[in-house]
Amino acid sequence: MLAKSFTLSLACAALATAQSSAVPSLTASVAPAAETVAVDTTPANVPLFKAEVVQLTDNVVADIQNNPDLTKYASLFEFEDSKNSTLSDRARRVRRSYRCKTMPGDFLYPGQFVWGIFDLLLGGALEKIIPIGSVCYKQSEYNNYDAAKCAALVQGVEAESTYYKDNGALMNPLYYGMTCDIPNSGNYANGTCTQGGYSEYAVKVSNVAQIQLAVNFARSLNLRLVVRNTGHDYNGRSVGKGALSIWTHNLKTIQYIQQYSSPTYSGPVFKVGAGVQGFELYQAAEKYGVSAIAGICSTVGVFGGYSTGGGHSPLMQLFGLGADQVLALEVVLANGRFVTVTPSVNSDLYWAMLGGGGGTFGIITSAVVKVHRKVPVTTASWTLMTSPTVTPDKFWEAVKFFWDSFPAYNEAKTYSWFTLMRLAPGTYLWSMNPFFSTDKTVAETNALLKPFFDKCAELGIQLNANTTHYDSFYPAYDATWGKNNFHVGRAGATPGNRMLPTENWANEQIRGDTFAALRKAVDSALLLNGYHQHPADDQNKGLNSANPQFRKTQSMIVAVNSITDLTAAGWKAGLKQLTDNILGPLRQVTPTGGAYGNEADIGEPDWQNAFWGENYPRLLSIKQKYDPSMLFYVHHGVGTEGWRIEDNGIVGVQSTDGPLCRVSEW
Repeated sequence: MLAKSFTLSLACAALATAQSSAVPSLTASVAPAAETVAVDTTPANVPLFKAEVVQLTDNVVADIQNNPDLTKYASLFEFEDSKNSTLSDRARRVRRSYRCKTMPGDFLYPGQFVWGIFDLLLGGALEKIIPIGSVCYKQSEYNNYDAAKCAALVQGVEAESTYYKDNGALMNPLYYGMTCDIPNSGNYANGTCTQGGYSEYAVKVSNVAQIQLAVNFARSLNLRLVVRNTGHDYNGRSVGKGALSIWTHNLKTIQYIQQYSSPTYSGPVFKVGAGVQGFELYQAAEKYGVSAIAGICSTVGVFGGYSTGGGHSPLMQLFGLGADQVLALEVVLANGRFVTVTPSVNSDLYWAMLGGGGGTFGIITSAVVKVHRKVPVTTASWTLMTSPTVTPDKFWEAVKFFWDSFPAYNEAKTYSWFTLMRLAPGTYLWSMNPFFSTDKTVAETNALLKPFFDKCAELGIQLNANTTHYDSFYPAYDATWGKNNFHVGRAGATPGNRMLPTENWANEQIRGDTFAALRKAVDSALLLNGYHQHPADDQNKGLNSANPQFRKTQSMIVAVNSITDLTAAGWKAGLKQLTDNILGPLRQVTPTGGAYGNEADIGEPDWQNAFWGENYPRLLSIKQKYDPSMLFYVHHGVGTEGWRIEDNGIVGVQSTDGPLCRVSEW
């Protein structure tokens, strides 16, 4: 770890890194490099949080430039648009001419002395990232083998908290290159452990100035930059080989404002820090007697990839997508500036960031979001399995009847999450966990489901549905999804999804063709998770860039493919199976459908259209305007067609274990 004292001189840093050059010392006004601004310096109509008033300003940059001990380092921390920049135009052109982002060992990559300067200006917020699984390996560069710590990791390998609390962890090891993985047992000490696709350093963010310094530092040195809150990501977008990681997980403040007013909304809101997770937002909403929008996985961060990717929710049928809730954002841009984003201030960014994907246009520090009335909920759960009395034909006839009823269920503003599995040839399982009946009593829910229940009885199926009423959303959520473990998974599975549009329920022919594709997917995959869902039709249409197909869905299917051959060839074949044979028929039968980027197949074909449809050209234009040098890169993000991670097929699927390089110009 680098030294954490705010008063540590660069002389100490030099000794610690064995540098022999002359060593400057920092004055108190420069370390940490920040200035406190007024809380009302924002057009968001809500004061800045404590973490947001601590900023890097032109005055602070001037202090660094004018400090004789730091002058030669000042260009590393300047804003891109600074009029007083000490970085020459020639130096900028040279930096931009690099084909690949700077990697350890490259000329531009900083040594320990420069990392030490950076850390002191941050106020001691920099950490060297060490893979969480390294304690399980006797032979590694970390020299930290600890059998007891390894045993504890193995014990908690399936727990989500194991991953989101440690910046050296990711929920699926495929994407950092299958090195230094947490083993399935403690007997793993002779395996391979390297840094792999993990970032090199992380800034543990506690204020805006630290984000700005990190952005300017990474941009100036052509470093790869990644943004992370929880690391709960299907495509490994929060890690990157050789990268600097900005870790927003500790920005946890939640403020309730009972009466908020803006040109587009009047009513109650939360102002929420970027590190807040779903369960924290739901608990706050319950405390204040309101309802808020987040996902079904309680540990996912709400205002990173979730809302910026669109965000589906058990309350979307009443109040719209996650992206529809956001009234204002506080954001650090690729040029290092801290700005407010609303429908009327930086309106192009507002449109792009709410739907255009996380880690793409800027780094969010907080969001002002709508909250809604308290919502009663009735849940219904059941499990149906083939048996001597429930033949496969009867099983699928029951599922098909439920499937055909999706338009009625969506019209009634309900939501469901269910699992379909082929356990063996001719043996199937359907688990409804749960049917989420918002704004309805038990009697109303039973009436809505009565045709389906009657159909099951007609087929001789004893369903035994469990139905429970709750006075508000959070108790219903906590009793169902809140109890689940939503870890993304181990290397033995890869997921992907398809959004199915309303037109696929237009007539019996298309319904039948769609259902046939669903059955084929069940027979080919490990499991399918399905939803009936349709967002409220009157929410923020045109005001944000959420996938237009989100507005037209009746269902979304998430398929998980099992991979038993845990080699690069096996993972490559498994990805092809998912892309072509499992999701392929669903894509073919839904030509106007789309995909949800946050739960996407890493090999999603035609991903620009699948994730954004008609919005993509405008998103690309805005990306080129605000981030022309691709500081913010994520796999299959807007504008990344000309870039790739050169990992040499280490694990057979696209990993982060390789340099990020330009392969063509925009």
